[in-house]
Amino acid sequence: MSFDDGFSIEINFLTGRYVATCHNDRRKHEWPPHPARLFSALVAAWADADEPDTLEHSAIEWLESQKPPEISASRAFPRVATTHFVPVNDISILSTSWYNRKAKEIDKLKRELETEREHSDENSFKQNSRLESGIAKKRKVENQVGSVGTTNVKTAKALFPDRRNKQPRLFPSVTPELPRVSFVWDVSISDKYRAVLGELLSRVARLGHSSSLVSCRIAKYSSRVDYVVGDGDLDIRGIGLGQFRELKRRFVRHQGYLPRSLPAAYTCYRKVNRQTTKDSSILKPNTAGTWILFEFMPDSRFLTSTNAQAIARGMRGAIFRHAKNPIHEELSGHRGDGRPTTAPHLAFIPLPFVGSQYADGRLLGIAVSMPDCVSEDARRSVYRAIVAWEDATKQENKDTLQLTLGKHGKIRLNRLRGPTSLTSLNEKFWNESSYCWTSATPIALPKHPGNLRSKGMKSRAKAWSQAEEHVLTACKHVDLPLPISVEVSFTPFVSGAYPIHRFPAFFQKDSLGHAVRRQLLHVAIRFEHRVRGSLILGSGRFSGLGLMYPWKTNKKLKKEEDWIE
Repeated sequence: MSFDDGFSIEINFLTGRYVATCHNDRRKHEWPPHPARLFSALVAAWADADEPDTLEHSAIEWLESQKPPEISASRAFPRVATTHFVPVNDISILSTSWYNRKAKEIDKLKRELETEREHSDENSFKQNSRLESGIAKKRKVENQVGSVGTTNVKTAKALFPDRRNKQPRLFPSVTPELPRVSFVWDVSISDKYRAVLGELLSRVARLGHSSSLVSCRIAKYSSRVDYVVGDGDLDIRGIGLGQFRELKRRFVRHQGYLPRSLPAAYTCYRKVNRQTTKDSSILKPNTAGTWILFEFMPDSRFLTSTNAQAIARGMRGAIFRHAKNPIHEELSGHRGDGRPTTAPHLAFIPLPFVGSQYADGRLLGIAVSMPDCVSEDARRSVYRAIVAWEDATKQENKDTLQLTLGKHGKIRLNRLRGPTSLTSLNEKFWNESSYCWTSATPIALPKHPGNLRSKGMKSRAKAWSQAEEHVLTACKHVDLPLPISVEVSFTPFVSGAYPIHRFPAFFQKDSLGHAVRRQLLHVAIRFEHRVRGSLILGSGRFSGLGLMYPWKTNKKLKKEEDWIE
């Protein structure tokens, strides 16, 4: 579907968390975010303008007339809701009896004002003005607290937070795998409304609790959704006709400070079952999973992909230094006795600039990849370690994280939140589905193939044939079927990648604990069915090597020369 055939509203959680209570249980979190919350935030942004725009008013009414949107939202991990005792807002400085009397008088005047507005005529303007003035006058408290000596000392002490009564409060929140949610409409939108809604969304600062800061924008239509309208067990507050009018009517009553409820049209949603909806012909390696992306600062983008191993080791050490012991086997890749695990585990993937005519192979960032099979406890350990690293950096009064790489110098980096203009740091760039894959960084063969530079023709041919066989073994290690075509080389197949002789040697311990040097090679492989990334191959796939680049094609290629770039 093209951009003109649909659109989405993208919400990026700037703190990596979403703080909002469930509409029917304040002890529970809300996930995914409800469209009604976004709609109310849009209306608030419209109303907060000095002079509310009529075109924005029209765009909001157009949005509420559309069918309920589908929702794209990753998994989210709830934080254990802890009870906080919060001081109540101070009103004890005023006499309780005076406050209650004034509150009743104000409520009476407001009911009269609402009645006058519903039955307006030519004489109602003066009456409305009189009632509004009366309400404003009743709200004034200067004569109770403005004169020196008239305030009761006992009640004045209650102004201090440590003297106030405290009420229990819960702040349930979730940490999504991807700090991004999209509401997707399968309807075309005019350029006029796209621009107007984009401007409104730029003024939306939070969603849910005031600590839940967001950045919103109009985005392209997304065909990947996780929640769709239909028979399901999720009652989600959506957007319905008349909701804009109802929000304005209720504001007249609560004026932004009295208790209120969120008007909404409840819609039944169901979660998409990926096992039944995805294309069964698309394969997925066991290395695929969630990425936590880190962006190198502009002054730290001086290393090339030939330094991938050093950066991966530095990143691994930085995160594990802040992780609680013992470190999960699913993270470290080692069992309790020190032997390597056979299961997929945490991988550190430096991301080079490749695949473009201007590509120079510089490393722009690094991904911490958690395969789908990693347990929830292990995932939480990773996030806690990263947060601990970030907190330690703040305590040192530093504005960026830092990796110390010995002779390679220091790298400044930060966790990437929200969209980026750098294609190489876009997860989708590496995770597309493709028949053909080439190595952006060389793979380390699981076994030595022999002398690839032998002077003897037969022995050299045998070594290259063995190398191709070991590439097939590397595909088996990540639960992929054998590719239908393999090509290996000392030189890269994709622009921006570096030849083998530029990379340092890669050593790996064998079953006896001896360091064994692994042969590095660039590869190009083609599968019978499409494979979806992220795909990393070889013995160095957890340590910065073997990152595969999806060659952008969706056609089954018939000739060998058609698919080598």
